[in-house]
Amino acid sequence: MPSTSVVSRVTNWATSQRNLTIFVSIFAAFPLSYAFQSIVSESASAGSFLLLVTLAVGVPTAYDEYWPQYDQTWKAIGWILLACAVVTIEFIGLYIVGTEYLDLTPLYASAGAFLVTDLGNLAWLSFRQRT
Repeated sequence: MPSTSVVSRVTNWATSQRNLTIFVSIFAAFPLSYAFQSIVSESASAGSFLLLVTLAVGVPTAYDEYWPQYDQTWKAIGWILLACAVVTIEFIGLYIVGTEYLDLTPLYASAGAFLVTDLGNLAWLSFRQRT
């Protein structure tokens, strides 16, 4: 039977703001990337993976590195959910522009959407942090 100190440490670790934001972004990433693949087409599997990476890794990294920490965890979780929605809209918009207007293959449109969304948002947050 585990001691209460181990249970307490695991509970504190699992409920820390940083880890909760990571968990929430991962749980949001799965249905959003699945919906992207279902809506766009089956040939966009690279796009759904890159959207998954952007949401599950890029969003919590942006919060941890470039955004001031909130005092209340529910505000941080709200920030993560809003950021996931914004990033998903950006990614899908850039993907559609790439495939429909620039006549790129789904792979190249996905890679471009990933780079512009992920790097563009990090650059904006970095600029915002400096000013």
